[in-house]
Amino acid sequence: MRPALPPVATTPFVAGRFQPAAGEAEAIVDPATNEVIANVAGASAAQAEQAIVAARQAFDAGDWPRMPVFERGQILRRIADAITARTEHFALLESINGGKPISGARREVAGAARVFTYYAGAMDKFFGDTIPVAENLLNFTLREPLGVVAQITPWNFPLLAAAWKLAPALAAGCSCVLKPSPLTPLSTLLLAEVIEACGVPPGVVNILPGGAEIGQLLAEHPAIDGISFTGSTTVGTAVMRAAAGTIKSVALELGGKNACIVFADADIEKAAKSALGAAFGNAGQSCSARSRLLVQRSAVPAFTEALVAQIKTLKAGSPLDDKTTLGPLISASHWERVDQNVRRAEHDGARLVAGGHRPSDLPDGNFYEPTIFADVTPDLALYSDEVFGPVCSITPFDTEQQAIGMANASAYGLNGSVWSRDIGQALRVAKAVRTGMIAINGLPSASSTSVFAPFGGYKRSGVGRELGMSALAFYTETKTVTVDLS
Repeated sequence: MRPALPPVATTPFVAGRFQPAAGEAEAIVDPATNEVIANVAGASAAQAEQAIVAARQAFDAGDWPRMPVFERGQILRRIADAITARTEHFALLESINGGKPISGARREVAGAARVFTYYAGAMDKFFGDTIPVAENLLNFTLREPLGVVAQITPWNFPLLAAAWKLAPALAAGCSCVLKPSPLTPLSTLLLAEVIEACGVPPGVVNILPGGAEIGQLLAEHPAIDGISFTGSTTVGTAVMRAAAGTIKSVALELGGKNACIVFADADIEKAAKSALGAAFGNAGQSCSARSRLLVQRSAVPAFTEALVAQIKTLKAGSPLDDKTTLGPLISASHWERVDQNVRRAEHDGARLVAGGHRPSDLPDGNFYEPTIFADVTPDLALYSDEVFGPVCSITPFDTEQQAIGMANASAYGLNGSVWSRDIGQALRVAKAVRTGMIAINGLPSASSTSVFAPFGGYKRSGVGRELGMSALAFYTETKTVTVDLS
């Protein structure tokens, strides 16, 4: 039996308090069972306007952007501690609402706390410059908060994505209007409660559940100074277009069709084990999933055999079972889209090696078997299109230059990996692949090296970077000051 949801508000959070329901209610579904677990009131257009006014007032006349950065840091540390204290509450919400295996959900909660901890101590180490200009002139730069920022987060990592956006923005002194995905708003609403309790002034953080119409309003609104969006490339394009009308600062973290390049001299068993997490982590519902497995031709049989053996170690089942390592897809409609991609790949001539169906022992919910295709040529849709499910493809290559060309033959450039015992070869390939992140001989995701290293991509994978000091660059403006000393 599923445990009861932790208590959490289900209405918009505006100007420091949860508002009465005004917009249309959204049924929130457990993807493991497709049962309704809550009803969340979407923000009305009027509530969205109130949130923008509150954020504008908090920034233009409030204490937060004028507070010494060390004092802001102390509040961010309190938020981190409060997230940690409520680990089980947050993890249950992520698991029940998002279908995440509970062990992974706990790790993501810890990751969110670490992000707040990092930015609690980062802003007072983010400096301007002193620039030699002339003998009688002093020239220096200041870092000042960007202003009121809109933030739109995805359904696949709701709490973590909210932390990635809110923590650096708050550290910089911005005020925020954040719209979580309508599919997974619950952990973000609990985060709003934590933020308010930790002493963030009213209006500095506002949370607006809702759909595309709220996102459109935020992207277009003249009182918003910048917008940070994580989601699909299609929607990201629309956000950029809408923001252009008022020349907003824009950061976009979008799709990916990432390549894992395995040379014949690599540790094949280790590469296959890593590919398991890289392709099937979060049921493949990740923009940084490495689902294009480019394998040197002579190693294809051994790698395929090793990967098929590895997927047998995955356990699909209730996300609340500590032994579960593969949860469901987020919705029934998304299950259908993933299955359509699989059926099309079969029709196009790709060879199904493993998976490709609903698990026979899990007839309910949105579970999908980890799926491997071989003989996937670069002209197939499966090679180039982002599936966003537990589906990967194996494509052979012959030479180093061919591998580089195949990896770069993509509209995306977010993540990647290279496997070779020849470190010179691995570094040449890593430098040549057009991607924002790449791992050599390890790690299920390039960002695993540090959640504080820059995260983002080339080409249609986005604009700008999240995490690290790079995020502070987005949430600040640079002001040049020149003093005449004569």
